[in-house]
Order: sequence, then C-alpha cells, then structure tokens
Amino acid sequence: MERTHWSTATLDGPEMISTFKVLVLVVVAFFVLRPIVRFVARPYTAVSKTLKVVPITNFFWGSWPSHAELRGEIDIYIERTIKEYGPIYGLTLFGRRPAVVVGDHRGMNRILLQTPYDRVPLISKAVRRHVGAGLLAMEGQDHRRQRKVAFPSFTASAIQNMTPIFHEKAEIWIARLRQQVASDTTAETQIYGFKLNMAKEFFSFALDVIGLAGFDYEFNSLAGLETSPLERAFSECLHLLTTGTVYSALRTLLSEPMEWIGRKLGVREQLELDSHKKLVDGISAELVQRAKSEDASGKKDLLTLMGAYNLDSDAILGGDKSGHQTDLTSTCTVRANTSEDLKESQRLSDEELAQMVPVFLFAGHETTATALCWAMLALSDPANGPSVQQRLRKELSANPSWRDNPVNLDALPYLDAFCRETMRFYSPVRHLFRRAPWDDVIPLSKPYQRRDGSWSTELHVKKGTQVIIPITYLNRDESFWGPDGNVFKAERWLPDGHEFKEPNDDYMDPSVKELRGVWSNLASFGAGPQQCIGVRMAVGEFKVAIAHLVNSFEVLPPNLPNEPPVDIIGIAELVVHPKIEGRRHEGTAMPVRLKALP
Repeated sequence: MERTHWSTATLDGPEMISTFKVLVLVVVAFFVLRPIVRFVARPYTAVSKTLKVVPITNFFWGSWPSHAELRGEIDIYIERTIKEYGPIYGLTLFGRRPAVVVGDHRGMNRILLQTPYDRVPLISKAVRRHVGAGLLAMEGQDHRRQRKVAFPSFTASAIQNMTPIFHEKAEIWIARLRQQVASDTTAETQIYGFKLNMAKEFFSFALDVIGLAGFDYEFNSLAGLETSPLERAFSECLHLLTTGTVYSALRTLLSEPMEWIGRKLGVREQLELDSHKKLVDGISAELVQRAKSEDASGKKDLLTLMGAYNLDSDAILGGDKSGHQTDLTSTCTVRANTSEDLKESQRLSDEELAQMVPVFLFAGHETTATALCWAMLALSDPANGPSVQQRLRKELSANPSWRDNPVNLDALPYLDAFCRETMRFYSPVRHLFRRAPWDDVIPLSKPYQRRDGSWSTELHVKKGTQVIIPITYLNRDESFWGPDGNVFKAERWLPDGHEFKEPNDDYMDPSVKELRGVWSNLASFGAGPQQCIGVRMAVGEFKVAIAHLVNSFEVLPPNLPNEPPVDIIGIAELVVHPKIEGRRHEGTAMPVRLKALP
C-alpha cells in the first residue's frame, strides 16, 4: 500500500492559483469591510458605556432628525435633550459621529483652556470651504502664526482708533432710518411706529463698518446702492453652507472627494460655490496688494497693520506723525506681518493674508449684526422693553460725551450691562464643537447621573470623540445665574449702589467667576488659544449702534394690538440667525416698529 508523504506534499497549477485568489480576496475584504464595520460600530464603541445616550433614530442621521444639523436646528435639539437627559449625555450625529454634550463650566475650562481640544476637522473644512482658511479654521502652528500676526489689530488702542468709524457709519445709518420713518405718514405708523426688518439695517451698518475699518473698502450698503461684488459673493458662500440638500450633507461628511464628484457631475450647488468663492478670493488678494502698497501712506485698516509688524508699536497702534487715521484692520495686518519681531518662518504669505479677509468679514460683520438683531427682542419686549430703553436714554442724556470719547462710552454702566446681558442671553454662537485629542478624563463641577443611576464628577471620553459645549445652557443655567437665569435682566450686571439696581437683581452664584470665558465670565466668545480675537471690536461696535439707535428712536413690537406676536427662532449658520417661524425662506429677519424721538 502506498503511503502519502504529507510533509512533502505541495500545491501546483490550478490549486496554487485558487489559493492565491482566496488570499487576495481575504485581504481585499479586510480592507473594504474594516472601515464599514468601524463606521457601523463607531457610535457603540466611542462613547463611554456608563453615559446616558440619546437613542439612534436613523442609521445615517443619528439621534436627531436629518434637518437638525443640515438646516441649522442643532441648538433647538440640544436644549430639548438637556431637559430630558441632563447637561452631560452622549448622542450620535449625522454620519454616525459619536459626540458628548458637556454642559459644565469646569468641564468647559478643561476642554478649551487646560488641554485644549482641537476643532472638529469636519467643521473646520466646512469653514475653510465657505469662509476661508483663517483663524476660524486653522489649528496648531498655523493658527498660532495667524493669531500672532493678527493680534496688534485688536488691542484696546487699535479698537479705540476704530471708534470714529463706528460713529461715522452709525450717524449715516440713523439719518437713513429717519428718512424711512418720516416717509410713511399713515395713521397706523403715527400711532404704532414704522415697521421694518432691522436685520437688514444692522447687516448694512456692520458691513460698511468692517469694510472701511477692515479693508478701506466701501461697500456702500447704507447708501442703498447696488450690492458690491464682495458682499454678494460672500453672502452666497454662507447661504450655500446650510441648504439642507443630500449633496450638502455628503459634501460636509466627505469633503474634498465629494466636491470633486460634484464638479465632475456639474452639480449646480457646487459650481455656484466655486464661482462665488473664486470671486471672494480674487477681491481679497487685490485688497492685500493694495494694503501693502498703501502701508507707507499711513493707512491703518486692520489688514495693512497686520502686515507691518516690523514698525514700532506707535506706528502700529497709534496714528502716524501727521495724525492721519483711516481704516485699521488691513493696514495693521500687513504691517504686523513684516515686523522684525517675527521670524521668517512665522510670516504669512500673501495668499494667507488674503484668506484673512473673508474671516475678518465674517467675524466683524455677521457676529456683530446678529448680536444687534437679538438685542431688538429685548428692546421691543412689551413688558420690559420700555423701561430698558428709558434707562439707556437717561444714562446717555446724562453723559453727552459718549459720542466723543470711546472711553466715556465704555464707562456707561447700564449700556455695558445691557451689552453683557444680550451676549449672555442671546449669544450669537450657541454651541462649540471640539474633538478629544486623546483618551481623557474631564473633571466636572457638579455630579451627573450615569446610565446605571449612579453619580460621578468625572467624564471619561475616548480619543477622537466630538464634544459639544452648549453655550446657551451655560449662559442661562439657573444654578449659576439664579432663578431668573432664563430671564433677560440687564440689571444683574450693575454694580452695587447703582440707582437701577434692586436688592433681588443679583442671584449669580460666586462660582460664575470660575467660567473663564475671554469676556465677562461668559462662554459666548469662547476661551483659551482659540477664543474670539475680535471681542473688543464686537463689543465696541455693539455699544455704539445701540446708543445711537435708542437715542434717536423708540423701539416697539412689530405686531399690532390685534395681531399675534411674531414667532422668532434661531437657525445656526455658523452664527445663530433670527428667522420668522414658517417663513425661514425669507432669510434673517428681526421685524420691529420705530418711532422717531424729537
């Protein structure tokens, strides 16, 4: 009987080819199936199993409906789920992205200040795509280089030099409003005031301010002239951020590959974005070149100053020897960038400077105008609005030098209190996304309830987990701000002994001071190395606009006595724009009525 010698058996011919094919298929299947398995399992493996988690309602869209993120309603759903799950919980965002909501001030300090966590790449790419590769979207060394060059543009001295531009544009704006109000002589207007959309007014004002102060560029928005090419293109870029289409969702999730596909297939949404962004980039590059050529002439807009940091501090922050003062942002940027204090490796290229233009435009236009819009809700409130306006007017009347000196304007306590309360109650940015750079333990100020019913003051997060900081919750938390935390009340910020300060106006817990935001113990402007660099400019421009408005007009509700109140909701489009429920397609809206004062 023949014996088979297995030790020397081999595979030849077809058997060898068949085995090789199997191995290839196994390898291919591994690399194909592995990301699919990880994608499917990600929500169940990335979030701590001890954490309460909002159930997944849709395989792709996650815990919330599809329109929550794609149509800017994320803050509405954050507020709803906090009421049900508490301020610390897990959820799944669209694209099966695991996330944790951290509504705790000590946790926020850890995330923004002590670690700090990175921005979420998916969101940073969207900002670069629709706005520009500036401070809002960059990380690490690139962010530090840009911030170092931009910083001289936003010092207290630089903002004081901008204030005459704020007043100049405010006076033009108020004169235009007076003309509009006077043009309507109907009985209804005489009794109830002239109805208009203040959103358009504030955006025109803020746009003209940042155009002149930022780039020595006249948008002429207040003059009612034809919309400038830069304004029109930039507005369209922002509009295309939250269209709510399937293509928009896929582009947000897949970024560059989806953009490439969109261009190849001729997707209209992508082609329009490319066209508008190309125009914005082209005009931005022209502004940088002009700022560089005008640097020697004494121009002091932010962009120019940012590029000539090599001059001494007096040249950057003060006036030139002739006392000439014009625009501040682009001049400051260009000057700062050529400073001898900067190493060659720290300087920004002309292309990088050009990317700062749309970022300045967004930060100095969208955020300020949006904050002013929300302030109208407080001023037009039938219950408290009249008394707030009367107190503001009394303070302005008693201090007429507010028009002449920015220091005097900033020192008005009730105006300052109204500004702080607006930023607290109606923060233009109502949530922040960050990403855990490694497995981390976040300390919390208050215990939260785990899934098993136990309590803990530590939150474990895994590397790569997205963290959402709910700014609105932190700014209104009643354990922080007292039982009236969900009420707009400017008086809470007044110093003791002020004539408008009542004994029960200040319920703020002392631990409010532990919320180490960049401004006023609020989360509204962020904190840490990625905090809002333009907070001084935003606050100064806000105060000038409100002072001029309430000094010239009485602000009244938009609805007549026999009409229901207008339902205003906030839609997140990088900042939270006010829109009329049921008429969102009409765009940003804040209707009020104005009656001119003598």
